Amino acid sequence: MRAALGSGSQGSAALPPARTTSSQPASPPPTDHSPPASHAQEPAPALCAGAPPAGKVRAHDFVWFYAAVTLPIGGSLPRRSWSVRLLSGETIFEDGDAIGPGRTRRPLDYILDMFPQQQLGRMVRLTSAKLEARRFNTTTAGEVLKFIGVLVLGTRHEFGSRADLWSTVSRIKHIQAPSFGKLTGVSRDRFDALWSCMKYSAESVDPTVSSERRRWSLVDAFVGSVNAHREAHVQPSDLLCTDESMCKWYGQGGSWNDRGLPMYVAIDCKPENGCEIQNTACGRSGIMLYVHLVNSAADQRERQSGAESSLLHGTTLLKRLVANCTGSGRIVCADSYFSSVEAALELKGVCLRFICVVKNSTTGYPMTAMSTKEIPARGCSSALYHRDGAGQIDLMAAMWVDRNRRYFTSTASTCLDGTPIERLRWRPDGEESRRLALTVPQPHVAQVYYQCCAQIDRHNRCRQDDLRLEHNYGTHDWSSRVNLSILGMCVVDSWMLYSGSRGHADRPIQAHFYEDLAAELIDNRYDSMGLRDRAAPIPEAGPADDPPSYGVGTHLTPTKKRRKLTGTSDCGFLVQRSCRVCKI
Repeated sequence: MRAALGSGSQGSAALPPARTTSSQPASPPPTDHSPPASHAQEPAPALCAGAPPAGKVRAHDFVWFYAAVTLPIGGSLPRRSWSVRLLSGETIFEDGDAIGPGRTRRPLDYILDMFPQQQLGRMVRLTSAKLEARRFNTTTAGEVLKFIGVLVLGTRHEFGSRADLWSTVSRIKHIQAPSFGKLTGVSRDRFDALWSCMKYSAESVDPTVSSERRRWSLVDAFVGSVNAHREAHVQPSDLLCTDESMCKWYGQGGSWNDRGLPMYVAIDCKPENGCEIQNTACGRSGIMLYVHLVNSAADQRERQSGAESSLLHGTTLLKRLVANCTGSGRIVCADSYFSSVEAALELKGVCLRFICVVKNSTTGYPMTAMSTKEIPARGCSSALYHRDGAGQIDLMAAMWVDRNRRYFTSTASTCLDGTPIERLRWRPDGEESRRLALTVPQPHVAQVYYQCCAQIDRHNRCRQDDLRLEHNYGTHDWSSRVNLSILGMCVVDSWMLYSGSRGHADRPIQAHFYEDLAAELIDNRYDSMGLRDRAAPIPEAGPADDPPSYGVGTHLTPTKKRRKLTGTSDCGFLVQRSCRVCKI
């Protein structure tokens, strides 16, 4: 089972200065990545902290050399800002959407920019067909958005059954009744009809496809629309993060039946079991760029090409996840599930750089030399480098000690000092304990990795712990659960875009954003968008009208029935009453 990297290791630090031993004279560090003058005599660059004299280690077919990498592998990479192109043709840049006098963009605009419009039309078409088959009124795009708004609004309440949201009587006087029917304009019967008939993708009717492929077709179109939309509209930064997400599901699933979730996954380090989703996100904004549903091994072998069959499974998946960014030179920070020396070299072949933590796949990595090396103190590190056939440095193996040893494979960055990590920890001070600042040095390669690697975990926490669509709404249909999770990703992406574009001066609150988004989705005017209410025509000035003739126009009509209330009559409902003043 995969193990997650501890969150306490994120940060930055510095390496102690390079030193040499007395058995060999000191030599200056290399100033470039050019090959040595003669292959018979290896170069003697400056050593990392605690490293032995310049030597080499063999790991399978790779030869690694003890030396510091003082220049970025492959050259320096400038910082890139992320941006999102809107449907209107405008572009939102990082920290470039601050509040100003001319600001008109609302939370509704952000969700419409993150949700594929093609998918919205597909949902309206498929849901209307199912509603019509059950003799319900068809739906519209505005009603589907209102339905999503009611879903988001329901996450702001605690309830046991969905029917409680439409209750008009509060259980206690101190808590107001939700009264969704009155507040949202959506009756409980209509919401239940939309909930049961909402379809996100068309099911395959091809008799030649397998049962697993037929079931995955219920979510494939939604996933494809999200991936196509992100590729067309989102320009990521210079950092990419690849990891996995989990869609909570504890119902039927697995290869032993043809009704439940096609591939049920349970990972020890994950808090929930269900459908595993492997994805790629921008390393700075956290916006999802690519989503891939994990299917069974048999289906993967069937859909695998000949070139992919010779690679490791993690390498094959990694190349698929970052295929939209090949040739851009960005740095990919991957989970240990994808890490290997082979993956680093494969990404280097498609002009992508790679930094990963090595745990299980150690083929070609000098794990024995790194794990047995003596380290004097916490925060120290060591590095080795590998040269390709042309003599250029193409790989770096680094080891850094925090609470325990962390091993890195990298085709980017250096092993020079980074910004130290600052942590507050309880430490004994005499008879009492006090919170003291703890400073841990780290190399620059670890700093780059840890500032990016947790973006998908952050996205998962926003979706599962803050939005809570999966926890609040129960369902017995696995496809509804997976589609609702992908919908939650789009909602969280709108939050990531909203918060990332506002800058540090204005720090929005996530819960407030979801509340405002729900209100605007419920009150949306999407169906009448682009149409204006026609004003009443103004009559043209003309000659004055002639006075109306008798009996035509506004005039008083006398009451003809003048029956009075007499003493002998006790009826109070008469045509004419008496005046209160003169009593006549």
